[in-house]
Amino acid sequence: MTQTSAARLRPDERRAQILAAARRVLVADPHRELTVELVAAEAGVSPALLFHYFGSKKKFQYAVIEEAAAEVMLRTAPDPSLPPEEQLRAGIRAFVRAVLEAPQLYRVTLLMSAAGDPDVRALHSEIRQVFSTWVIGAVGRRGIEITPVVELACHGWQGYVEQTLLTWIDHPTISAGDLESLCERSLDAILSTTH
Repeated sequence: MTQTSAARLRPDERRAQILAAARRVLVADPHRELTVELVAAEAGVSPALLFHYFGSKKKFQYAVIEEAAAEVMLRTAPDPSLPPEEQLRAGIRAFVRAVLEAPQLYRVTLLMSAAGDPDVRALHSEIRQVFSTWVIGAVGRRGIEITPVVELACHGWQGYVEQTLLTWIDHPTISAGDLESLCERSLDAILSTTH
């Protein structure tokens, strides 16, 4: 892309172009750190122009996280055409796959949330709430009574999954398929303690 054609893009189009470049960088090498320089090069713009559109590295990271979060929520939404058991299984596996497609992004999200970044913490809480809501709903559709204990167990399972994924990202000692299976089976194991 030439600078002349690049200059004709509207601000929203330029932001979308840069975010698309960030996604391509993540997909090409999921374990590589997502830097401003890498994304700018992929987008065919200067790092200064990237900062012009996003303001700072932190705001750029947030924009990437926000877009990825929207995609994860879309991909893990329950498919009402599937039986309840399969809805749950498919959603959990879709979530694990989405994380493994961009593990550095997932790590950054959790670290920025834990460090107290209010915007990322709010976004992370929203993702967790959406995920918890459909998991609890799917558990209920399987015929399990949704008691306060079951709800608490589902929320606790989500924390377990987050830590399991973070550990696997750093030390992938089992296959991705086995990881999906572990996350899926662990919910039933935790739910078995509620009755």
